[in-house]
Amino acid sequence: MTKPTDRHSFILLCLQSPQDAALQSRLQSWLDADEEHRELYRQLKLLWEQAPYAALFEDADAIAATARFLALLDQTPAVTPVLPLRRPRRRLMTAAAAVLFIAAGAAWWQYTRNSIQWLGKTTSSQPDSLLLADGSKIYLNKYSQVRYPAAFKGKERQVELTAGEAFFDIATDPVYPFTVTSGPAQIHVLGTSFNVKAGAEKIQVYVLSGRIALAMEHRPQRLHLQAGQSASCNTTTGELQAVAADINQLAWRTHELQFVDTSLQDVCNALSACYGVSMVLDPKISRKRKLNANFSNKTLEEVLQTLTALYDYQFQQLNDTIYVHLPVK
Repeated sequence: MTKPTDRHSFILLCLQSPQDAALQSRLQSWLDADEEHRELYRQLKLLWEQAPYAALFEDADAIAATARFLALLDQTPAVTPVLPLRRPRRRLMTAAAAVLFIAAGAAWWQYTRNSIQWLGKTTSSQPDSLLLADGSKIYLNKYSQVRYPAAFKGKERQVELTAGEAFFDIATDPVYPFTVTSGPAQIHVLGTSFNVKAGAEKIQVYVLSGRIALAMEHRPQRLHLQAGQSASCNTTTGELQAVAADINQLAWRTHELQFVDTSLQDVCNALSACYGVSMVLDPKISRKRKLNANFSNKTLEEVLQTLTALYDYQFQQLNDTIYVHLPVK
């Protein structure tokens, strides 16, 4: 039996999201590339436009009808009959075809209405953001990945952070609670803003506004957090633990760094998280030296220049790694 292909899913997604300019641009490029693409799009669009009015067929076996419809598409004749059909028979076949298209379209519409179209977004060397269908916003840090539905369906709104770090600004909707999953961790919210950082060993959550409930999959324990509070989840043991909030937790978004009697080791950790680099301290350098300083909208190079002036250290950058050395005498 023929199954929905990527082409069908892509066209359906485009029909569902006419307001998505980037998606519509991709569709236009795809249509311009091949006459076969345009013909398939024309047929699916016709069904899409007719399906909502065919409520009579809502109780049909949607999956089976959709499969028949897709099979019919694959068998679309490529040539015109040599002998013209007699007019009564041609009218009958036209009417039958119209009924079949409407029935299949209704089934297709019913099938897609009840299914969820999942999308994904991945960042590389630059942060990015996206707007969800309910108005919620997600800001992705570098090298992060998130999965989200094209449209929310059912009683809950769900997204998944599969890698990296993201800040969530969730639109308030008491009727449809919002859940973010990251590995075994589940963050339940109504309307709030918070940061999630997914690591191999632990998942860190920081709440900027509102309240959340943090839980681990298949475990009854819940940890409630409010604005200014933070917690971590051990991905191996499943342990939930409230931890002191890091004032630089959101520096990757705000570009504001604050250091108050902060050890050199913690300074390096904060710079690594903020700028997406690894910092390697020379073993001869004391990790306990303290720093008191604020940096606002500074580049990494500007921060390192300040640290050089304060500590008289040398910073050597190789790709995404910065080595900190004692000065050569």
